[in-house]
Amino acid sequence: NKSDGISLETIDSELGAFDEFSLDDPLEDRENHNRQETNKEETMSNLNETLQSMAQMDGVKAVCLVGRDGFLIDSISTTGLDAETVGAIASSGFGSSERMGREIGQGGIEMVMFEYEGGPVMLSPIGEEAFLVVIAEKSVNLGLIRVKIRKHSGDLVTAVSV
Repeated sequence: NKSDGISLETIDSELGAFDEFSLDDPLEDRENHNRQETNKEETMSNLNETLQSMAQMDGVKAVCLVGRDGFLIDSISTTGLDAETVGAIASSGFGSSERMGREIGQGGIEMVMFEYEGGPVMLSPIGEEAFLVVIAEKSVNLGLIRVKIRKHSGDLVTAVSV
């Protein structure tokens, strides 16, 4: 049937083009958001468990995960340490150490250690976005800390990437 020069076939084909497009389902969006939030909560819980595991080593006073911008992501401290201040200060030292490695042709940082009267402070990159700070007593087993950092760095990278 033709009226005003448009056939039913033309109308059907024009309306059929809209079948390719669908409007977002708000319920599906909410479910995806809830699933993402649950994954984020699980990842943060795993992050906290990983940091707890490291902080429970003999001689470890604090473990801080710090963004390259100096902001604290998470920390566990067995002392009354101000982890946010530690993160901001450590970020500067970490950045300087990175630049030094590049300038002298030694490459990227695998680990930096400062030895103080009270014990060592170790910094280790965690992916491209963060680094780990471990503050310890003099009596700490440095080899064990290195092993734990290597063992957990993949988990920490995953947590930071969320």
